[in-house]
Amino acid sequence: MTDRSDMTNGKAKLPAGELQELLDLSADYGEAVATAVQAALDEPLDTTRATRLYTRVLHLLRGSGGGGLSAADRARIAEEVRAEVATIVASVPRPTTRGTLKFVEWNGLEERPVLPVPTFNDKPIPMQEGYVLVDDLKLWAGNHRLELHVAEFRERNNREPSDDELVKLMQGAIHLPSLGKTDPFKLSPLAESIARKGVERPPIVTHDGVPKDGNRRIAASLLVLHGKDFTDEQKERARHIRVWRAPMGTTDDQFDAVVVALNFESDHKEEWAEYIKARLVVEQYDARREALRGRVTTADIKRIKTDVAKRFGIKLPRVTRYIEMVRWAEDFEAFHVTGGRDPAEVRYKTDEHFQWFYEIDAGKGEEKLTRKLDTDDQLKKIVYEMMFDLLDSGAQVRNLHQVIADADAAQMLTKAYEMMHSAPEDALELVDESIALAKRKSVKRRSVGFDQFLKTMVDRFGATPPDQWNHVDSQLLLDVKRVFQAQLGAIEGQIAMRASGEPVE
Repeated sequence: MTDRSDMTNGKAKLPAGELQELLDLSADYGEAVATAVQAALDEPLDTTRATRLYTRVLHLLRGSGGGGLSAADRARIAEEVRAEVATIVASVPRPTTRGTLKFVEWNGLEERPVLPVPTFNDKPIPMQEGYVLVDDLKLWAGNHRLELHVAEFRERNNREPSDDELVKLMQGAIHLPSLGKTDPFKLSPLAESIARKGVERPPIVTHDGVPKDGNRRIAASLLVLHGKDFTDEQKERARHIRVWRAPMGTTDDQFDAVVVALNFESDHKEEWAEYIKARLVVEQYDARREALRGRVTTADIKRIKTDVAKRFGIKLPRVTRYIEMVRWAEDFEAFHVTGGRDPAEVRYKTDEHFQWFYEIDAGKGEEKLTRKLDTDDQLKKIVYEMMFDLLDSGAQVRNLHQVIADADAAQMLTKAYEMMHSAPEDALELVDESIALAKRKSVKRRSVGFDQFLKTMVDRFGATPPDQWNHVDSQLLLDVKRVFQAQLGAIEGQIAMRASGEPVE
């Protein structure tokens, strides 16, 4: 039974003299130690546990030798105090249900303290972790990501959005004119990730379940749970979400520390380069394909790609793209190593410009540069050597298929190749000019094609009997009317301008 005479606002306290000694000693050791001690003083413990904790903290401070400590010593003492707070707090029995947020057992995890005690901007905040049902969580309208959207909703509707409307705002189901996006918070890729492996970083919620960090993860989980494109297994994975819950009485300053620490401080994670991801994907694809015996069918290839996509958590088209990119990257490396270049230099160059091996496949059908590289060794020599020694952007590589499709532009490209070592700046300028020329001619070719399209359309419409329109979808009829009305003004303007004798571009 707790002795209420030793409690203040539900917190056990020491005699005034010892409490003052705690505060005085901790102040001598710097802010980190003082913060850790304050966390101990703030813990709502019964008298027995509080006395044990405060006695241990006093012992740590008294035995530390005074104010002549190094920064490392101060940090050590602060960490020892935090650890002692965590150990004592963890020994307090805590009910599974508190307030309006219920923890549920899932994946063998029941509610438990988060250890070590999390620290945000030097503020330790003891928390409980466990699984809750995502439908029981309500988004935080004060989240800074939502601030502008909530303000616009309020201005347009003269009221605050409801809980359901907050979710729809994040999911893009409620359209705001200023957004102009169907997925304003990029929830779709996050939802795909959650469907595969659940929410990995637990949202941090108040004692009543309001998320101070994790609005996107919660909204994306709801997208999976109530979406049509996910399996029952994926929905169950999204339904249960592990959270960290702050204790009752956590102050606004402490929550501010959480928000700032998690959104301003970088975790310094460096993403893998694209070439690393691509090579790992292709290694898996090749290994699975080589494991097949007998004839490999198109269905086999699709199944292998699908399995590889699931393994790495990416879309199937990305697997196909990586396979093509690695194929051309390896061809590029082999060309230059065989030609006598240093293998290490070639590998670094290939990795540095790996994205170019996606751009090199631009175009359609027989227009693709890669189709011609497979059959024209001289063209491959020009392109690969310019990619190594001259070109400086993926955009240039992407437009090469247009250049080689036009004789004049291709001649300029060959000239640039011949002078790239003697006058590299002039050669690079000539490459850009060849691209500009090819684009201008491409526009003219498209114009000729448009003329033919219009002629065909006029012939088709002229021969269409009136009753043919009876079978056309109503929305399509409205779209046709809208497009015709929009273009009629441009047509009439051209006719009037030509009748007046004005020059036409």
